Amino acid sequence: MTSSEQRVLELAQDIGPAEAFAHLIVENDRRFQSPILDNGREIAAERAAIYTALVAAWAEREREAFGYKKPFAVVALGGTGRGEMTPCSDNDFAFLFEDALEDNEFLKHLQEQILHRGEFTAEYGFVCEAMPFSLADVPGLDGKQLNSFIDMRAVYDPDGFAQTFRDRIISLYDPFDHFLHLLEFWKSTWEPAIHKTEQLDRFDIKNEGLRVFLAGVWTLAGESFQTSWEIYESEACSEKDRNAYEFLLRIRGFIHLRHPNAQQNAGPGNHVEDVMSFEDFTSFGEMLGEEASELEKVDFANGVRAGLLSARRCVGRCARGIIQAALKAGRPVRKDSAIMLGLGGLSFRAPQDWSPSNKEQSGAALSLVLAAQRYELEIDPAELNSTFYNIGEWLQPTPELAEIYYDERGSLAKSFAFLATTDGAEERLFPGYARFESSLDRRVLDEQRSLRGALERQKVAMLERYVREGQRRLDQAISEDRVRDVAKNLSVEVEAALLGSDHLAAVKLALKTKRLPVIEGDLEAREDTSRPIHERLSSGMSGIPIEDYYEPYRTQCRFSDETIELTKFLIKNRRAFREFVRVGYNSKEQVQRFVELCQSEEWLRAFYIFTWADQAEWRPAELSDVHLPEGFNGRELYVKAMATYHPTAAVKDHLVRAGFTPDHLDVLEDFGGVFTGSYRELSNRFCYHLIELSENPGKGPLVRTIWDGPSTILGVAAKDTRGLAAAITGTLAAKGIPLFQAHLFSARRYGLILDFFHLDLSDRSVGAALAKEIEAAMREDRLIQEVEESSLTKLQGTATLARWDNRGRFHLQIESVATSTGLIHSLTYQIYKYLEANIFGLTAYTAQGTAYISVYHDLPEHLSLEEAQRILASKLA
Repeated sequence: MTSSEQRVLELAQDIGPAEAFAHLIVENDRRFQSPILDNGREIAAERAAIYTALVAAWAEREREAFGYKKPFAVVALGGTGRGEMTPCSDNDFAFLFEDALEDNEFLKHLQEQILHRGEFTAEYGFVCEAMPFSLADVPGLDGKQLNSFIDMRAVYDPDGFAQTFRDRIISLYDPFDHFLHLLEFWKSTWEPAIHKTEQLDRFDIKNEGLRVFLAGVWTLAGESFQTSWEIYESEACSEKDRNAYEFLLRIRGFIHLRHPNAQQNAGPGNHVEDVMSFEDFTSFGEMLGEEASELEKVDFANGVRAGLLSARRCVGRCARGIIQAALKAGRPVRKDSAIMLGLGGLSFRAPQDWSPSNKEQSGAALSLVLAAQRYELEIDPAELNSTFYNIGEWLQPTPELAEIYYDERGSLAKSFAFLATTDGAEERLFPGYARFESSLDRRVLDEQRSLRGALERQKVAMLERYVREGQRRLDQAISEDRVRDVAKNLSVEVEAALLGSDHLAAVKLALKTKRLPVIEGDLEAREDTSRPIHERLSSGMSGIPIEDYYEPYRTQCRFSDETIELTKFLIKNRRAFREFVRVGYNSKEQVQRFVELCQSEEWLRAFYIFTWADQAEWRPAELSDVHLPEGFNGRELYVKAMATYHPTAAVKDHLVRAGFTPDHLDVLEDFGGVFTGSYRELSNRFCYHLIELSENPGKGPLVRTIWDGPSTILGVAAKDTRGLAAAITGTLAAKGIPLFQAHLFSARRYGLILDFFHLDLSDRSVGAALAKEIEAAMREDRLIQEVEESSLTKLQGTATLARWDNRGRFHLQIESVATSTGLIHSLTYQIYKYLEANIFGLTAYTAQGTAYISVYHDLPEHLSLEEAQRILASKLA
């Protein structure tokens, strides 16, 4: 505790917290209004101490009164954590819990006081809107929120839990993502400000002054998640730079008090009080008071303006130098990566004396394209004469090509637009592409604007827009309090967003290569002299039969079997949707034939989206709208076909499936925060199946493999069955597939589960086969079996089993040496067998050779907590 905080507490004890707060704020305001200008940090830290001391005292009192014994901390974030508060600064606090936030009675108790009943404000004199976080929330921290945790400082932390929370952030932290977050603001706001230091009509002292300096500080701090004050004290910031920053801080306090609405604002964001006008720049003489002469005031104001000008120049020079130096040296996209972000963009830094094979060189080039796509960055043009030099002579398909297709961040269309600027690259990746892109077809002849390669990329770009918009609508429908009818008519955007990773990649690959392999009918078309010559020559550009064409993508690139087979299906049947629609009557028999053609719900959806994207921008004039996928017949065919997989939805009209009824939302909300947290985008893919499970007792499970960037995730939506998690982890262990994270969610009132298993798996075909195998075993009731205990990994380490809530739920924590893939299976199986428990939540991660596992479960009525603890202790003996 600082001396300032001690003084706050002593005064609060004497005259009461609210009275002490008011007295100390007035006293601090006077210091900001005085003509002494070399004490900016001191006054700002003194003001921050008023808030931190009172919040800490309140938190300590409430915890002791409530009797909460689990790890808990109150921390200050951002400017409050740095001790840099001025009169209109936000106070920024957070509650940290080891336990889950859901059903946390102590958290409810705290929020009742600070948010709902106003007791805290009445007692302490200010508003505190501290946000709660648990360890489970750490993976979801990003952007501005993550940046605020850089300057996290413990205010009340009897358990040392703040450091544990910080360590968890560091273990999951991506320095490159954080650097990109800063660069975005640097380029849009902070860097332009350093060129306007002489502007007097408008100056945002926070965003165009203080944060300019902090941009440099955070750039350095972000490399290893240091605190800002550690950077302040390093050689990176000179004393002159620090003094300039503190001078801006000092002037900010004065300006806040000049503005008529100056008051403490607990809400996040920017403040009009930070924006200085010409009048503010001429007001500095007011600091001297009424007794000073006009000449003294003018002379003093001139000195302050000179100091302000100098400070603005100093912080700009410092921050720009730091950021440009970081780019000049190059920031790796991940630890030990050869791909760096530099001044000109992304580049590949080849190892010294590197003599790559064509395959290695191809992997490097495509890795660079993948990074540019994933992070939405430009590739350094200099790479065209180095990494990409003569690419048309040596490029070959590698696993990185599949990664480019499966990665759902950024734009695949833009990636191929870049490759299209290099001669021969696309032909090396997709045989026949050179003939395709320079050939003529009906659209090229009609429009007379672009070659076919540009038109193909436009289709992929449109597909990507569908997916983004559909995901936005799904997010909105799930996250808002009231139900939104996100699709009064069938929404291609929502349907596109529901595509799994394998299926979305297949649609993209089919759009790219539709005219390249030889399919049935191509050779006959070439010999059909009744057709226009461009139609006869428009397909089969590679001369390679379709069954052979995609084998290199399966073997060399590791596209999954599901992606390859679906791609071939889409291309072989590319005209089929139109042919079905042309019949004009979607009878039961016609719909059934269409369903049989598509083979599965996922293929049906992919077929619909592929046909839509392929025809959305242009179609032959003789086709009426009714014959298109978005026309009435096309919509009706798709709705009726999809209804065969969702018979309950068919009764309610499939056209409003994406809108969610109140009953549907009740099912989803029973899962807790899974549909609004960090698993939101993954969970949305399963939401309709979960609703079906809640309405149809005979509905089977859904198991899918999802590729989320570099991660491989096994998703399972099913009826809740005791032992299911143990059986799935056992299957993974038996196959030697490492499981480094798993989150299990349950809707207990509906008896449903939604589980995600994060796997260390690079072979996509193995992942797709695994999902099919587990789903089949679940449908046939042969997944859950007895296990020979001698085959289980021995549990070693420490275990803590405690009551989690008042509803008969318990929390088991294990810390163990991470020795094998079977550790989680061993634990979940023994919970299933010896504790006879239902697992409804599990998290697991590994850091520095130690496995940390948390399991949330119930216990049968006949088993006490003490007996369960004894059983676990015997298994760890």
